[in-house]
Amino acid sequence: MPVNPVFSRRLISAVVVFGVGMALAVAVSTTLGLLAGRQEAISGAEAVARNLSRSLTESVERSINSIDVTLASVAELALEQGMKAKGFDLRAPVAQRLTFIPYLRQILVVRADGAVLFDSADQSDGRSLDLGGLLAEHERLPRPLVIGLPVDGRFIGAGTRGGGHRTIPVSRAIRGAEGRILGLVIGAVNPDYFVASFQGIEAESGAHTHLWRFDGLLLAGAGGSDDFHQDRGSDNPLFTRYLKEAEMGTFLGTWGDGETWITSYRTTLSWPLVVSVSISQNTALEGWTRSVETIAWPVAAVTLIVLGLTAAMAGMLRKRGRDEARLRLSDMVLSNVSNGVTIAEVGRGDLPLIYANPAFEHITGYLAKNVLGRNARFLHEFDPGQPGLDDIRAALAEGVPVSVVLRNQRADGTLFWNQLSLSPMRGTDGKLTHWVGVQRDITEQEEARASLAKAYDDVAHYSEDLERFSFVLAHHLQEPARQMRLQAQVLLQRIEDMPDTGAEQPAHLIIEAAKRLVDILRDVQAYLAIERQPVAGGTASSESALAAALNRFIDSERIGPVTVERGLLPRAGVPQKYLDDLFEILIENAVRFRHAERPLHLRIGAESHPDGWLFKVEDNGIGIDPGYHERVFVALERLHTGTTYGGTGIGLAIARKITETLGGRIWVQSDGTSGTAILFTLPMTPGGVV
Repeated sequence: MPVNPVFSRRLISAVVVFGVGMALAVAVSTTLGLLAGRQEAISGAEAVARNLSRSLTESVERSINSIDVTLASVAELALEQGMKAKGFDLRAPVAQRLTFIPYLRQILVVRADGAVLFDSADQSDGRSLDLGGLLAEHERLPRPLVIGLPVDGRFIGAGTRGGGHRTIPVSRAIRGAEGRILGLVIGAVNPDYFVASFQGIEAESGAHTHLWRFDGLLLAGAGGSDDFHQDRGSDNPLFTRYLKEAEMGTFLGTWGDGETWITSYRTTLSWPLVVSVSISQNTALEGWTRSVETIAWPVAAVTLIVLGLTAAMAGMLRKRGRDEARLRLSDMVLSNVSNGVTIAEVGRGDLPLIYANPAFEHITGYLAKNVLGRNARFLHEFDPGQPGLDDIRAALAEGVPVSVVLRNQRADGTLFWNQLSLSPMRGTDGKLTHWVGVQRDITEQEEARASLAKAYDDVAHYSEDLERFSFVLAHHLQEPARQMRLQAQVLLQRIEDMPDTGAEQPAHLIIEAAKRLVDILRDVQAYLAIERQPVAGGTASSESALAAALNRFIDSERIGPVTVERGLLPRAGVPQKYLDDLFEILIENAVRFRHAERPLHLRIGAESHPDGWLFKVEDNGIGIDPGYHERVFVALERLHTGTTYGGTGIGLAIARKITETLGGRIWVQSDGTSGTAILFTLPMTPGGVV
């Protein structure tokens, strides 16, 4: 009687194909995973380079802005002293400014004919410099600050060469009232200031950082004067290609040294400077390379194991053996994962645990043999009111996955934070059979988050205390200032009866200074009080606000004829006081800075804008130089002396704070000669009612 084999060739072939297919799947999936990891490593390096370039660009721009402000102030001092060689002394004010900008080594004031009027590094007279090239650049370029080519030497001028130092010269023109260049203020910037910062970044992250001029000339790099990229601006793809396409970006390419670099670059907003941060692709892939080396042997071993099992199964081909092998492999995986894994059985008692892996024992301190058969609630029964437990109960009732964060207790009584994920397992009939729990100890992350939240609270508290103190201080200082003015007036009355004493002028100066102090303190208090006023809700009439401002500040007998053009004046969705204050500040400025040779002409109106209403208050006054469009919004920042034009220098700072508090923004449009336009946005009323 013939006996048919238990396992047919077709079944054995299917098993072999299955085993080989599994081996190939492991190899392919591993390869795809490694490729994904490689791309992730490159993407991570790109993100690091972008973040570094953004922060460094902001830092460089702040430094250059500080230099610009310093040179501008020295230029004003030079103009006040008349740009003459004799009696020209700026040592004290320049020394004071250099104290606050340590990376500015030297400041020179040079007349247009090359005569050195002042040198903070050498007080000797009689020297001269060739300014032909710099003067041409100042005439050609619209920017007030010109950044020159790096030169050898610690200082600019004769006798300062050598010593292994380099200097970046920056200059600002000193212009007369008619706009003619009378001379230059030249600063010697220490590139080592930027080099030290770049070297610190390179030591910490391995990123190579450089500061370039827009024409490809390297101003400072992490390698200092010996930087490898010193003369590679010409063949750098940053300048040959990418900078021509966009002012900021990230790209992958070589720099002529044969090595591939991940480079992120950004240009500064106000200056022709480029900051680039480059990370070697080899450096970015170091971790991935180690992972490949670590994973290659285990993957090869797993592949061989699968093929070996396939051969064994082809010979034995027993269902029980195959099932046991799969269970053994599953248990091996669960035993080696770093997260705790538990399995609870449904339908037998109170969801008892039937499995706990070694990672669970390590995390909780409980041995698996002591927890099997128990419900996992023993980990958190000390605090049954945790919010996450309600989510677990709802998920168990509905049979859906859930992920929560719980505070659990270890076997030794210590507490830890546990990120728990529960997943339902169903049989072939769709019936729920088991719950699989995966635990991860996130105590360190939770403690760090709590510490960060506390730090934020502390900063907010300190900021609130400081603002409150500043507000109260500004309030209480007004009374002494008023007393100073009152007593000075009393003194003036007394000395008027004593002629020829010469004391009247000091008394008048004290009165004026006290009045100015009172005005400043009042405006500072108004500035600080903005955030104390209600912001939400309200409807403001721009017609009413404009009428009140014109009635207060327009006096034809005092300032001459005034023409006012009114456009659309809608209602805004803000408190009326805010809009009244805005119009008062802007109309007062228009009157104060009117042109002496033409009657004041005002144009006020608004139009619809994506951000709400766009208001525009325009005059034909003296205007604001484009280089100062941002500075006018800085508190106590004055572009003119107090004797020329009144005011405290806080008005536009208050205007900016009001608009930003209301969710809008404010800016200036002016060519510096024919007048000024102040534009600001405010929210519309509900429904956009005009």
